[in-house]
Amino acid sequence: MTQPATLEEALASLSGVQQDAVSWDTGALLVLAGPGSGKTRVLTTRIARLLHESPDQAFRVLALTFTNRAADEMRERIERMAPEAEERLFIGTFHAFSADVLRQHGQHLGIKTDFRIYSTDADRGEIARRAIASDKGEAAGLAESDANFLALVDRAKAQLIPSESVAGKFKNAERGERFEAFYAAYDAELAAANALDFDSLVYYAHQVFVRFPALAARYRSAYRYWCVDEFQDTNYAQYNLLKAMAGDSFRDIFAVADDDQIIYQWNGADYRRLDQFRADFDADILQIPTNFRCPPEVVTCANNLIACNLLRSADKKPLIADRNSAAGSSVIEILKFSTDDEEAQGIAQHIADHRKDALGQTAVLARPRRLLQPVADQLMARGIRAQVVVRRDEFQSTSFN
Repeated sequence: MTQPATLEEALASLSGVQQDAVSWDTGALLVLAGPGSGKTRVLTTRIARLLHESPDQAFRVLALTFTNRAADEMRERIERMAPEAEERLFIGTFHAFSADVLRQHGQHLGIKTDFRIYSTDADRGEIARRAIASDKGEAAGLAESDANFLALVDRAKAQLIPSESVAGKFKNAERGERFEAFYAAYDAELAAANALDFDSLVYYAHQVFVRFPALAARYRSAYRYWCVDEFQDTNYAQYNLLKAMAGDSFRDIFAVADDDQIIYQWNGADYRRLDQFRADFDADILQIPTNFRCPPEVVTCANNLIACNLLRSADKKPLIADRNSAAGSSVIEILKFSTDDEEAQGIAQHIADHRKDALGQTAVLARPRRLLQPVADQLMARGIRAQVVVRRDEFQSTSFN
């Protein structure tokens, strides 16, 4: 779908329910928007409208999302519709916003404002090794194998659990005490290196607003409207960062979500957070169920599948297809194979026979890499370039035990 060049064009392109969302003014609103419903267009158009209609005002808009790519796309759309309001907008990930908070106010927690951010496995592994070899690590009897605790450090910070009170979360007391010692030593080495890791950003930004309410009030005054994209993927720390910054009375939060599209459960995302948001902020709800992207056959299959999901809002409306079926084409096919080898050959041949003119729009999805590599090999044998893309290690799920 072509993106509108101006705010006027964007407003004119909206459906009735999309216009209702874009025209929302004050108070909390949860927009339940299904896939292909134009939710990003709704969010960006609302932000552009707020900025365009207040040229003589100084307030800013805060827009938070989960990836830099999504933030860049939203920024590009908004600046195209309201170029005069570029400086009145902060748009970025929760981590980018938290880093900005700490650059300005981290000194209240003893964090130097020129801190570095360590996000790679190599950098964090080096900090873990230093922690184990430090005086604290040696006193606790830490060993090289305790570097495996790094994933649990991330989990603890995502749940806003400080090192001094984490041991009690373990069923095995000895393991809990050992992890607590590693966690404390790891944070001490990060501080010595004037560095923070990704989960520390949200963790300490939350502390800033909890321990210094006047700073939270300053942000509420500067950012009159808050918008959160993909709200269903907020974890405990991110949601409580918003709560701490909002205080007892701020309610102008516009959250766009779809609890059928939660992809960050490994990091603490929970469909019940949508109900929590509605309760904590007295939020109204607006649903945008129309799918403008997929043919009716795909939407029908999605509805039948999603109906089996018990972890979703009870009053969620089914998706509605806006597109017509493509004449003479098979939208959904089921291919059956007896072995993994036959499957890899069959999928590769099917792509070679039917998708050679649309390779850039073709993807093969599987949970384990072991199923993808044989397909890629078979595609390459047929002269079709293929790349296996896997999830980064830092996204692996962990739990306390």
